Amino acid sequence: MRYSVLILSSVVLLGACGPLQWNSSILGGQRSAAPVTDPVDDTAGGVPLAPGVEQTPLDGTGGQQVASAGTASGYTGRASTVASLGDPSQSGLWMETPLVDSPQVARVRSPRGTEVTLTLRPIGGDTGAGSRLSIDAMRALGLPLTELVEVQVLPAA
Repeated sequence: MRYSVLILSSVVLLGACGPLQWNSSILGGQRSAAPVTDPVDDTAGGVPLAPGVEQTPLDGTGGQQVASAGTASGYTGRASTVASLGDPSQSGLWMETPLVDSPQVARVRSPRGTEVTLTLRPIGGDTGAGSRLSIDAMRALGLPLTELVEVQVLPAA
């Protein structure tokens, strides 16, 4: 009888647990009425793509998102940088990086081949120092929020 009560209470307690809300307001996400329909790529770490972002080949064609307006020029270099999560309270598609001296529009490509067009914001430091991606950019690229990831920075056009 004692085991029945323990098993039953465990089932009731676990049944009351709801799914985790990874896109909660704490992380700066917004709820979407449309479900994510992109498949999970098991060969790339099992991270699903953000809604509206497509897997693109490494030749640079395919789904891009538009960066915010108000930048002076486009990025003309090609570089790799290690990126971490930036300030989650700042929304938008941006990357703080020592690769630029003024705000510029660029394309960022993840190791999975997904790309997003965003605004590069200058920060101090050596050009070999790391960069910080916005939470929106991390999600658009399908990157885990808690890891350091090497990304390619390319011209926007």
